[in-house]
Amino acid sequence: MSELKGIPESMLIPIAVKAKETLSDMPIINDPLSVKIIKEIDNPVLDTYVDWLTQLGISIRTEILDEIVINFIKDSNHPFIINIGCGLDTRLSRLKLNKIPWIDIDVPESINLRRRFFNETYFYKMINKSMFDYTWIDDVKRNEHFKEDSDILIIFEGVLMYFEKVEVEALYKEIAQSFDKHHLVIASEFCSKFMTKHTNNHPSVSKLSSKPLFKFGYNNVAELKDILPGSWKVVKEYNYFDRYSHRWRYLKWFKYIVYLKNRFNNKIVIIKNT
Repeated sequence: MSELKGIPESMLIPIAVKAKETLSDMPIINDPLSVKIIKEIDNPVLDTYVDWLTQLGISIRTEILDEIVINFIKDSNHPFIINIGCGLDTRLSRLKLNKIPWIDIDVPESINLRRRFFNETYFYKMINKSMFDYTWIDDVKRNEHFKEDSDILIIFEGVLMYFEKVEVEALYKEIAQSFDKHHLVIASEFCSKFMTKHTNNHPSVSKLSSKPLFKFGYNNVAELKDILPGSWKVVKEYNYFDRYSHRWRYLKWFKYIVYLKNRFNNKIVIIKNT
């Protein structure tokens, strides 16, 4: 693990999960590149960071976001995708999106590691900036594939829960102002308010030496209205409990009890500008 010094540990959890899920008997996702990467980094990471609950949750969110990306591309004349907080995400490889304009954005430490396993292409680029360094927006607009009629999908996977509500609100506002002339779709993962108070109980995140905290979440989707720009509207919410009931063990009953369903799982919301 010495070679990972200075790398945000939280970026190892998703890649380890996808590798372990791929190697399981009946995987939700098939991601051989994740297996290859995790073996090159540090194979014991599979056992260090991956418990059954985290494995299931991240596998389901991966499946959901894969579907969102595929449907977005299908419905768009000129799709342009921005993945913020990308870590070691392998979606481009998994979905074989070699000719879709795609930009991955993350902090320099993460992108530096990412460049060991991924190469930029004519369609694929990386930006090594914090999402709160809004000059990334200028970088995106200078991309040769970015057009006035581009339909834009922005993905926030496993990232927004680590920031305060006011920070997420400010980020959303900046994005809304910067891309107001475009058809814009935002796919954001959120945790619940309960989880923001119990990060130390998270079976994987609690093992990280950096001890990151979940800071912003919601229970009912109506609570998101406070942070959305005026032209934005939540059009769909995905709750992880709605999929693969047989793998949730004793938690499978939560999907039938709204109070528990909203408070004990993450969800992905689709937001569009109207």
